[in-house]
Amino acid sequence: MTKLNRDKAQPAGIKLLFAALLSSVALVTGGCSGGGERDENDGTLLNTITLPTDVVLNLACEDVGVWPENCVLDDPENPFATTPISEFDVNNPNDPFNKLELAARIPEGPSGAKARFYLWATALARRPSGENQYFTALALHELFDANSNVLNQDELVREQAKKAYRSVLENFFGGVAVRTCRVVDGCDPPSNFFIQLNERVADNLYRTDATGWRRLVPGDPRFAIELLIDWGFTYDPCTDLPACTNGVVSVGEF
Repeated sequence: MTKLNRDKAQPAGIKLLFAALLSSVALVTGGCSGGGERDENDGTLLNTITLPTDVVLNLACEDVGVWPENCVLDDPENPFATTPISEFDVNNPNDPFNKLELAARIPEGPSGAKARFYLWATALARRPSGENQYFTALALHELFDANSNVLNQDELVREQAKKAYRSVLENFFGGVAVRTCRVVDGCDPPSNFFIQLNERVADNLYRTDATGWRRLVPGDPRFAIELLIDWGFTYDPCTDLPACTNGVVSVGEF
């Protein structure tokens, strides 16, 4: 169920990425969703999207959330299926965009994991990039953890998360995202810096502490390195913990 209202979004930062400012959709948690309408007079998006808060993900197709599959756009459970999602355009850097604003408005923790998956998977289906694929994989990883316990683990979502992580390496190996170090983080003035997504993928698979969630590859961490080798990549784990900035992922030559 979608309620219409007029919402002018305020500037919002997202911890992992640089801040964005755009008049955008309002997000509220709940159990149903829908599209939006646009006011022809001023271009303001009229929409309140009701987000899912459960952690049970019904996969719309075999490769949903893995580029180049775009079946998420036809998923009736996708609250962002008809929502305009605009991204930073390097050719028009001053143009407004709303993707990070939308991401920042989704609740943190398990109650927002499913909505995060749909947002990033929708963005990926519309504009393939390493950033969109990585955060889709990260949301799947979070959903796997949230819907698992010591006795039962969500094997379907586990495998989907692994496929999405693998896609980052195979299709967007040089992909990066941007972190913002803000004044509250100790940077004055604030500064942006790049993170290499292939290294994040390998570390998320290798170390529990990388995400704080259950590892997708259980048992000895070396099993994650073996999985990466099976995918055609090698990983030399980071040693500068807890920052973990010196890990190295390479394309394997076997």
